[in-house]
Amino acid sequence: MHNKFMGYTQFVTDLAIEAAQISGAYELSAHEELGFGITKHTLNISNNELAKRIGRERGVYITYDCPSKIYSDSRAAGALRGYITKSLARLLGTVKKSSPVLVIGLGNAEIVADSLGERTALGIDVTRQAADSSKQCMCAFSTGVLGTTGIQSAELTSAVVDKIKPAVVILVDSLATGNVSRIGTSFQLSTAGISPGSGVGQDKERIDKSVLGVPVVAVGVPLMLSLRTALYSFVKSFLEQQDMDVNEFCLRERLAEKQLAGLVVAPKDIDFMVANAAMIISEAINKTFNAYS
Repeated sequence: MHNKFMGYTQFVTDLAIEAAQISGAYELSAHEELGFGITKHTLNISNNELAKRIGRERGVYITYDCPSKIYSDSRAAGALRGYITKSLARLLGTVKKSSPVLVIGLGNAEIVADSLGERTALGIDVTRQAADSSKQCMCAFSTGVLGTTGIQSAELTSAVVDKIKPAVVILVDSLATGNVSRIGTSFQLSTAGISPGSGVGQDKERIDKSVLGVPVVAVGVPLMLSLRTALYSFVKSFLEQQDMDVNEFCLRERLAEKQLAGLVVAPKDIDFMVANAAMIISEAINKTFNAYS
């Protein structure tokens, strides 16, 4: 998972647009209504002051918020693939066909909600082993997690990058959100890289351009919701709707006492969401680099 934002609100999220809302910087993002009910948010964190305010690394963040029917409407899913393809092409620029494009799946394949990275990597049309020079040179692998490999994802990634010298790296990972309506229906692309595992309080080494030396784009979908965040948001919203005063300090203290920081929840149809999200992302990556035959 991505970087986390856990401020005075007890709000845990990997989505930059949500962190901007909480920090009062939402007005700095651009919004565009697209087809099929899809909304595009673009946030450019261009300096250290803004990065500190929002709690995010510097970079460009593009988020597509989709309606709940995105996976059941083939035309909507197709439109989303097209939007992601255009954003990937813009963020990564032109890549020579002979230069490898490396797609890396992060996360834990044994946990459905955290398996987006591996499932996406499996859907990439790898071509590096083929002799057909008319196709983009593509390769993909999954890092697994520290608990099962004993190796940091950043260490594995750096080793592979040093060996195959890719032109660009695309990282794919499951994210955490603070908004239940965004679970499985928001897609974030970012040039800021990733800190695998930090979304659930397991801070790991960052993976970004400064580490790898090549352009990096991280792609993720929120598939988990922090229980503490969910409870905080629900209680605060309910009290406000009842015109009741919200004792922020007391609410935060009570939630802290319950030791909920490490608990996350996922919807019952999580397998369906992960499978379809992985398909959309992998097909968008394949299309971006003309990897289809």
